[in-house]
Amino acid sequence: MHTNQVYRERVTANNAPHKWWHHRWFKIIGIFVIVLIVFAVILALLLNFVVFAPEKLETSSTTATSLSPQTTATTTTQQPGWSVTGNMNNARYLHTASVLSNGKVLVTGGLGNSSMLNSAELYDPSTGIWTTTSNMSVARFHHTASVLSNEKVLVTGGYDNGYLNNTELYDPSAGTWTTTGNMNNARSFHTASLLSDGLVLVTGGESRGAYLNSAELYNPITGIWTTTSSMTSIRHKHTSSVFSSGKVLVTGGGTRGAYLNSAELYDPSAGIWITTGNMTNRREYHTASVLSNGIVLVTGGNNAFPYLNTAELYDPSTGTWTTTSNMINARSFHTVSVLSNGKVLVTNGWNGYFYLNSAELYDPSTDTWATTGKTNNARDYHTASVLSNGKVLVTGGYNGHIALDSAELY
Repeated sequence: MHTNQVYRERVTANNAPHKWWHHRWFKIIGIFVIVLIVFAVILALLLNFVVFAPEKLETSSTTATSLSPQTTATTTTQQPGWSVTGNMNNARYLHTASVLSNGKVLVTGGLGNSSMLNSAELYDPSTGIWTTTSNMSVARFHHTASVLSNEKVLVTGGYDNGYLNNTELYDPSAGTWTTTGNMNNARSFHTASLLSDGLVLVTGGESRGAYLNSAELYNPITGIWTTTSSMTSIRHKHTSSVFSSGKVLVTGGGTRGAYLNSAELYDPSAGIWITTGNMTNRREYHTASVLSNGIVLVTGGNNAFPYLNTAELYDPSTGTWTTTSNMINARSFHTVSVLSNGKVLVTNGWNGYFYLNSAELYDPSTDTWATTGKTNNARDYHTASVLSNGKVLVTGGYNGHIALDSAELY
């Protein structure tokens, strides 16, 4: 009885239908599906990195073959993008950068991480290396630097535990600094413009808690400053742009807690200022650039809060402003560079919330903005210089925590 019961149980168990997941064919199909999935993943990775990767590279190559089978020419076209270059010897912001006639870039002064700086250094685009040069006689930031027609560099004013009227000259051939005549007014947050006759016009700024409307001229031959007529408005943190006609356009800025939308023109031949059309927006810490068509593009800045993404155009033939399309990002304390192709590169800055690593291009022919590659570092209070090879060198700045010694090329 016991034996038969066991036999019946075994027979019943052996004759019971197999559960579906124990079926041999299902196992085979499952393994096959897994193999297909693995193969698909590998194929997708190969397509991404081998087939599509060339579209993401910064250079593209085209090959042209002549009718002769023995002659093949390959040309490489550089695409826009950012690349790092050598670091400066000193981290700095609120400094100046000037492109010399030999193609090198002179950086001066600024604020470091622990002190104000009187140091200066040179960037060589052919090597990507920075070398120190002799120090200025005075540490300074919020100063100006102008490359004169005699190839020397004039540095004016700024701040160093007090507002400065001191000015000095850098001689690239000797690598030395010499002091020259003092300005009539100590000033910082001012502008300096090289005029067509070789003189340098300095305008506005602030001094000992007062805002200035005074202007003065530096003569490189005599090394002497002389006053010229004062601007119509007191202003600092403004811009100045020199037209091919020789006139100088001053725009915006701040004065005694107010933000300005006014603009005025200086006529060097008469030594006088005349008012011209007002900008649409009041702004300070903005930029102004003379385009290849002679029109001035003003971008960004701030007028309290929020920061501005607006841009507008000044036509010197009519003395009027027209709005153009807005930048993609609001920004102040940014830089603007007019490229050899006529487009305008805007980099970095501060939008009231964040330090920016974004960059964008303005196309005057279409009045449109487009994003371009992001910089490697977010920064404001930096400099941007158009080199003789057409690249743009961005240096230093502040990222919200420290002064930067980094530099990069567009």
